[in-house]
Amino acid sequence: MNCEKYKNIIEQLIDGTISDRQLAELKTHITECESCRDQFDSCLMLQKSIKQAFSTPMATKQAGASVAAKLAAQSNHRLRPAPFITTFSIGRQAAVAAGIVLAVGLFLGFVLGRAGTAKSSAPPLTAKVPILVSNLKGTLLVRHQDSNIWQTLQADSNVYLGDTFHSAAGSACVLKLDNKSKLELNQNSMLVLNSYNGQTQFFLEHGECTASLESPHGPFFISTPNGRMEAVGTEFTVTVTDE
Repeated sequence: MNCEKYKNIIEQLIDGTISDRQLAELKTHITECESCRDQFDSCLMLQKSIKQAFSTPMATKQAGASVAAKLAAQSNHRLRPAPFITTFSIGRQAAVAAGIVLAVGLFLGFVLGRAGTAKSSAPPLTAKVPILVSNLKGTLLVRHQDSNIWQTLQADSNVYLGDTFHSAAGSACVLKLDNKSKLELNQNSMLVLNSYNGQTQFFLEHGECTASLESPHGPFFISTPNGRMEAVGTEFTVTVTDE
């Protein structure tokens, strides 16, 4: 079998440039070639590891270590590598893995609002912040950092860095930042409370939030999947759609 040809197709699968025709041809080939099937399974494992790393709010080092550990575990279980696997798996896959770990780090660093100047002495993400939950309408859910459990949030509850807030359909709430500044979280919105250079910021994953700030107000940050902005003015609305 011409495994060199399929080696190139597998590389295209990793790069994301594979065509539907090539993918169908590769799937037919791996039913007969064990070594290529092992490499194909490796690619699927990589994709799954990346997706898991980006879908959970784990720290940058954790995400990178998670991908690297799964790569190592998968490699140790490979019993009969084909002649080209040494070059492809160790060389190509290691380079791709390094790029993945870097991408995970850059992405999570952006989402968490951690600039390159962040210090190791930064406050832990479990720190309580002076934000009051008020004007609840309907159901507001909260998920604490390192937890997969959603809980109903009550008015006057404690708020912590790393908390993720979700206002259910037909619901809304107000997060009071101080006596005159507030952030309204409208229905079907999801907001993560973060810290940026020692200052509180919010990451709006989807939905809409409206800010009403005291004038003049200190630095106020809202991040979205499209970028990070510093609030200018006293009233504004930020919306993130699914499109």
